[in-house]
Amino acid sequence: MPGNYIYRDNNRIIIQGVLGITDIHRPLVAIHQGIYDAGFKDIVLDFSGCTAAFSGPMLGLCAQVIRHRSENIEFTLMPPFEGKLKKLFFNANWAHHLDPQQYDPSTFTGYTQVPATLFKQPDEQNHAVNKIVNCILGAIDDIERNDFAALEWSVNEITDNVLTHSESPIGGLVQVSTFQKSRRLIQYIVADAGLGIPTTLRNTHSDITSDAHALDRAIREGVTRDKTVGQGNGLFGSYQICSQSRGSFLVESGYGRLSYAVNKGLQITISTAPYNGTIVVANIDFSNRGLLREALKFDGKFHSPVDFIETHYESDDLKKLIFIMKDEAASFGSRVAGTPVRNKLLNLVKMCPQQKIFLDFSDIPLVSSSFADEVFGKLFAELGPVSFMQHFDFKSLNEPAKQIIDYAISQRMTTL
Repeated sequence: MPGNYIYRDNNRIIIQGVLGITDIHRPLVAIHQGIYDAGFKDIVLDFSGCTAAFSGPMLGLCAQVIRHRSENIEFTLMPPFEGKLKKLFFNANWAHHLDPQQYDPSTFTGYTQVPATLFKQPDEQNHAVNKIVNCILGAIDDIERNDFAALEWSVNEITDNVLTHSESPIGGLVQVSTFQKSRRLIQYIVADAGLGIPTTLRNTHSDITSDAHALDRAIREGVTRDKTVGQGNGLFGSYQICSQSRGSFLVESGYGRLSYAVNKGLQITISTAPYNGTIVVANIDFSNRGLLREALKFDGKFHSPVDFIETHYESDDLKKLIFIMKDEAASFGSRVAGTPVRNKLLNLVKMCPQQKIFLDFSDIPLVSSSFADEVFGKLFAELGPVSFMQHFDFKSLNEPAKQIIDYAISQRMTTL
């Protein structure tokens, strides 16, 4: 890549220019040489001259650094000088994972990305997946429920593979890095530092001849290292979701690299250096509603997974949704805080048109006028008076908050 320089100077690994999607091996080779050939126990990651960094290689680098740190290798990060990229290092949580002694965990509170999250246990994985799908529900409007369920299924399957198959000593990392509203594109990345797909599949598939062959088999229906612990449809289904949505899909594991893009199709190649673990980069395009309706088809049958809406909002009798306001926003004092709440409610209305949404305001003493307008004023204007009343019912709403919401709605009524 022009203007791209990655090299080692004693214990300093220097990354200048753009760290692109195909560049993950170069810093890892330099780190390996610094530790195992030169014998350094302290490595400096110098990103000061880096001008851009892709999320896939960054998450893979974070996973390997965490593994080396568990082996008593110390790492020091020199973040980029470039302002926006430096901010991204902190917001995406890369700085913390690369150098936790110097940099605290990300405090990013926006709703357009989920910082890199480490998970080692099933409860941590479940929490990470719920955080991701909850964020997406509030960030992207007008998602069909089947599409939303397919996305949740994919993220859950790929992160579960880390705990079930990878034997990664550090667990795994998951990140949702981009929401592109113009294309309605969602990208998630999962990385671990485990055995890798080729090694795990060879244990039960002796006919696999290369790491590239292993990745080719991994995206086929029903291929797994052990049928007693999984049906082998996680990578297959995720590949189907990405390709059918006209998104893209990348798997890096061992010496193999599998990629799919609309303009290039499926490509499987051999790398000159291994990635000791697995990186999955999935881009799902929601521009065409309902496109994923048939993506999850296994053994000739369509699969309808249980989704976040059913487990977190629907009542036991499936007749209504319970929306507990205090769990849905960190603040009720600004328009910015109200935007993801409004998006989420609008998605729920469209996904569950026959079910009324009960808005529970317990333990919320007051909301600001801007929050009330952003959520309820705009919803009233978009849905119209009759539809708004049909879909929403307010519970435990105190008088001051009620007056503010009523005023926001009445102000919007004047513009209808």
